[in-house]
Amino acid sequence: MEIWKAMFLVLVLACVSFAGISVTGYTVSKDFFRPGEPGVVTITVSNPTGSESVSSLTMTLDTPSELVVTSAPKLADITSGGSTVVTIPFRVKDDARPGIYLLNAVFQGYVRDPSTGLSKTTVNTISVPVTIVNEPEFSISADKRLLGGVDDVVLTITNDGGVANNVRIRIPGDISLYGTDQLYLGTVTDEESVSASLDSRDATDGPLDMVVLISYEDEIGLTHDENTTLRMTVRNDKLDLQFIQQGDVITRQDSTLTIQIKNSGTETLKDVRLAFQDSGLRLSDHSELKFGDVAPGGTATASSLVFAELPPGLNLVPADLTWIEKDVQREESRSIPITITSDADVGIFLEARPLPLTMGAEHTISVLVSNLGSYSIENVEVEFSSPVLRSMDISGRQYIGGLQKDDFSTVQFLVNVNATGPGTYPANIKINYRDQSGEWKTKDVVQDISVYNGTTQQADPLPLVIGGLVLIAILIWFFKFRKK
Repeated sequence: MEIWKAMFLVLVLACVSFAGISVTGYTVSKDFFRPGEPGVVTITVSNPTGSESVSSLTMTLDTPSELVVTSAPKLADITSGGSTVVTIPFRVKDDARPGIYLLNAVFQGYVRDPSTGLSKTTVNTISVPVTIVNEPEFSISADKRLLGGVDDVVLTITNDGGVANNVRIRIPGDISLYGTDQLYLGTVTDEESVSASLDSRDATDGPLDMVVLISYEDEIGLTHDENTTLRMTVRNDKLDLQFIQQGDVITRQDSTLTIQIKNSGTETLKDVRLAFQDSGLRLSDHSELKFGDVAPGGTATASSLVFAELPPGLNLVPADLTWIEKDVQREESRSIPITITSDADVGIFLEARPLPLTMGAEHTISVLVSNLGSYSIENVEVEFSSPVLRSMDISGRQYIGGLQKDDFSTVQFLVNVNATGPGTYPANIKINYRDQSGEWKTKDVVQDISVYNGTTQQADPLPLVIGGLVLIAILIWFFKFRKK
């Protein structure tokens, strides 16, 4: 928002240098307005010292269609060195679309020319930005309000306002998230629920307000942080065991899962074992993880080969925990936080038309991007550049959007070959995208391209296949006609 204000201030300052009338500043009654809300713009107009008096001063407004000016003030003459404040009340229309709109005010008056004694016109203009956005209105609830150590809770966030994008939740304080530092919800238009593991072991027993920090982007892309609280009651159990995942577990690939446990309690735990109950996480060489004995304040580690079919991101995996405490066999069901790393990857196919690339000629470069991972990817963006290819487009970036598993899409770049001679040159392709867990990924590829002079016969053609894709025909067959 501060960048926008700085840009508009430049527009203001560009208009204040005309003799006779100077616009020295403006204010808007609120940073943001919702549809249907009233507002006020104030503009300070002055006549520099030493100038002739400005008479018959008028103001003409150029109002965007989203705003309705409810009244127009009458202006008086301004003597040399004087000033006046103009108040412009307005109302945002009920059906106004979100955005930043300019309310343009043109001030016109007359000053006497000392050399001729005749009146001449003096004019100045100002553009005042008015931001319209239907801000989100969040409330949060939980399916359970009684906590005792580490508990699995379903948090539901309700939005009674405008659309919120890239919503993330953090819980700082005595009650905190267990196994991760934030929860990713994506877009929240109405109501979204997310599973969380809450750690209340550092909290004092009894009722308290759990602080919830909600970060999001509004309808026009501005970032906000909002605090709210949720009333909870803490009653800690005696078992105080912490689970820490070490190393990455990649979805749908054989991986090594290593878990460290820490006994923060006051009693020795003997023969500690953990057996997962979710078929989406299968131990390959054991039926359970065996940690042995863990003294108070001590740690123990166990590992096993696993195959995970869980979605990328944080998963609360149900498991049975068994141990012996004071010679008594005990058992407890726990949800263990396991972070699954995405196998997200993209294949890239490069093609040029016409062929071959010749010096001084215009060509269309097609970049085909395919989703090679097990889950969909979002916000796919392609950047293409080369020191010997001058872009003829408005931007060197093209937006694809979302790609489902096994899906692909193509973008084109219009370029002019400005190489100083034939030869082999690098081309840079960068793919940015967001994987299933909400994490941003980037793939950078440098590919050699061949440039010929205008008299050279067509040689080895481009396309060039990147990432193991040999022919475009094979690629299309693989993604569209093979049996699933």
